[in-house]
Amino acid sequence: MSAPIVIVGAGVAGLVAAIELQAAQREVLVLDAAAEVGGRVRTTMVNGLVIDHGFQVLFTAYPTLRRYLNFETLALRKFTPAARIARDGQTSLIGDALADPGLLFDTIFARAIGVGDKLRLLALRRFAQQLTIDDCFSARFAGISTRDFLRGRGFGPAVIDGFFAPFYGGILLDRTLATSASILLFTFKMLADGDTVVPAGGIGALTRQMADRLAPGTVRTGQAVRALVVTEGRVTGVRLTDDRVLDAAQVVLATDAPMAATLAATAGLTLPEPTGARGCTTLYFTARTTPIPGKALWLNANPDAVVSHAVTLTDVAPEYASGGRTLIAATILGDAATLPDDTLDAVARRELCAMGSVSEARVALERVALWRVPYSQFEQAPGWRNQRPSIACGVPGLWRASETLHSSSLEGAARGGEMAAKALLHAT
Repeated sequence: MSAPIVIVGAGVAGLVAAIELQAAQREVLVLDAAAEVGGRVRTTMVNGLVIDHGFQVLFTAYPTLRRYLNFETLALRKFTPAARIARDGQTSLIGDALADPGLLFDTIFARAIGVGDKLRLLALRRFAQQLTIDDCFSARFAGISTRDFLRGRGFGPAVIDGFFAPFYGGILLDRTLATSASILLFTFKMLADGDTVVPAGGIGALTRQMADRLAPGTVRTGQAVRALVVTEGRVTGVRLTDDRVLDAAQVVLATDAPMAATLAATAGLTLPEPTGARGCTTLYFTARTTPIPGKALWLNANPDAVVSHAVTLTDVAPEYASGGRTLIAATILGDAATLPDDTLDAVARRELCAMGSVSEARVALERVALWRVPYSQFEQAPGWRNQRPSIACGVPGLWRASETLHSSSLEGAARGGEMAAKALLHAT
């Protein structure tokens, strides 16, 4: 019996690669150190509450990812295409009135952004929407920061720091907006072309559904790989942490960049992975009544904000909490995300209530979970695409499937998995 293709990592990239390889009648084995599939796209149930491993959403316009999902059976729940900006006790709702005409009145009269900047926002939406995804990642946008790009479009400091920093800071995990403008345009296009949603069963429903497409026994969780096995200059298997060796016809590294680099080093290889990481911490609260109601994302635009953005998940997807309870997610970025649990808890309570202009006694927040994700995204500064790894890793038998081949996003992970599978099939 011939050895299978071994894929290390059961996140989006690894699962997509496995689906493609099995469709081509290749024997595949997917290994993951965690107790369940999903990588960073996972959900845990906590006392009847749906707790995603960090606040995450799905853009339905992702063209590659949607080919591997059945949206109808995911029971998707839609966010309002808008953001509520909170600053100094005042709030303004800024929405995409082209997607939802009901947002027009609030958006026109929102004080947080001037009329000129609102028109520039509309022009930017139209500009991004007419681009192809490949256009978004062309050199003219990839080589400039989001902040410099916005300045070039005529946006002033007030709207850049008061809207783009908290809103796209939440997507890019970078309130400085030093991330490449390509990512801004890509996400702006995805927002304009489709809906922003979560599955009723949590974000982990995406990867669980993908894993269910594979033949029984394909995925083995709780199987941590510690090294690659090299025989006569070729990768021929993997060594698990319990020292068992599994033979492989080919090995595909579908882990995050740090783990891929660690495993490659066991074969004497240095992978040209993007450097740097952006992390976040999400606190989950139940409440007697929510301080931040509605299906729109709330943005904390105060200059000294610790909570970057927050949302009442059960207003979007009531299924996130049993018994009619309220579930709130508050996300912290940057250095503040590394503060101790109790410090984050106290600050998040204070800032959530300040955003909604309500007292803590009235809402009775109770923290039910805190999720730290030190490696949420890799840094995507201008020029980062020149540091992307190749799919073939420079030694026979070893391949890379990763978001680093495209962008740090669910779509990027799906593209990375698909690209790796097609390259492997073409070569073998």
